[in-house]
Amino acid sequence: MHPSAGAQLNQPAVVRQAPTGAATAAPAPAGLTENAVAATTTGALAGASAAQTQGQQRLARLLDSVARQEPKLRWAIGDREDGSTVLATDLASGWIPPHIEIPTGIKLLKPGSRRKTLDALLGETTLTAAYTPGQYLPPAEDAQPTQMSIRARDTEEVEDLGWELSQATKWRDGLPRLAHTLAKAASTGTGYLESEVELLRDHLATVADKALGDYPDHVDTANVGNWQLLATIDALIKGEKTAANYHFAWFQALNLAVKGEVHR
Repeated sequence: MHPSAGAQLNQPAVVRQAPTGAATAAPAPAGLTENAVAATTTGALAGASAAQTQGQQRLARLLDSVARQEPKLRWAIGDREDGSTVLATDLASGWIPPHIEIPTGIKLLKPGSRRKTLDALLGETTLTAAYTPGQYLPPAEDAQPTQMSIRARDTEEVEDLGWELSQATKWRDGLPRLAHTLAKAASTGTGYLESEVELLRDHLATVADKALGDYPDHVDTANVGNWQLLATIDALIKGEKTAANYHFAWFQALNLAVKGEVHR
């Protein structure tokens, strides 16, 4: 036998093993998976809670900016599932009086007679805030500035607004004769005196006080209608066609309801 051959036969056998990494991974320590899931859930809940808090603070800020302008009214604001934010007061089915500036991004209700509570006026919402007369309002100087919109009252255009306004003010009880005169002048672009405009605004303030006088126990629909008509005329004089259209559209909607022609 060749010596080298014998040496090879007498060598110990070599057994090759699979690398450690190729083996099946060891199971995770007990409880690790559960802890990870719990941490994820807790984080998600914390994020949702923070988002809700921010949303509530935003609604409160917007609501306060409106309520400061007319603290005699009840107000409600809410976020809808489509991402829009709607504002309402229960004075007259959701109509917003002319002296109220509307924050940017706010949606108003369309003109129409509604026999609903203030919360119900908002419709389906995900988050809401409300104000009741007498409730504390932070001072304006301590509040974050709120940008106001000039297009918030945009609604479906009233056909022949000038003619309709002239007809509505012609023999309207509770309106001064001056209202009809200025309604025609503002609609046709003819002249009027500054003293007449000042007198109109005096009447506007007076009818507003009357409409709010017995609120919320009683709302005189005739006073509200006169308020809307005077607001329409005043807006036309100012060149604010969108606002004029809004107030008169509401007058038409509520006036028809009073006559029994429309109900919701």
